[in-house]
Amino acid sequence: MQRIKIKVADYFIVGIILALGLASLWFNVQEAGATGQKYAVIYLENEQVAELSLSPGDSFEYTFNFGDQDQHTAEVEFDDGRARMMPMGEELCPRGICAHTGWIEHSYEHIVCLPNQIKVSFVEGTADTDQRDLDGITY
Repeated sequence: MQRIKIKVADYFIVGIILALGLASLWFNVQEAGATGQKYAVIYLENEQVAELSLSPGDSFEYTFNFGDQDQHTAEVEFDDGRARMMPMGEELCPRGICAHTGWIEHSYEHIVCLPNQIKVSFVEGTADTDQRDLDGITY
């Protein structure tokens, strides 16, 4: 059985590949963290309920009503550019997946409550830019 000899050029190529991979990772992390004005958008049954402008250090709770006669209440907590859905009763949201999602803070993260058709997401700019990226909506 022959042994493969690793040459200096092989180490050089592996080093370049590692350096490019780390540079790409660093660039993606920096790009995700370098946001301009951030807006939280809340949708209910595919209709925009609120568009909230967020600043660093903001901490508040947003409450809105939903249901056939607005008899139910949902609450979203915002803290320092992050958002999370507060738990609802088991009769409204049986599995509570929306509350178990936890904190979100990037535009590629969403909180979705399927039984109640609630969606919370972040956008940079206004909510209209978010709508242009949609191809379709499925219920």
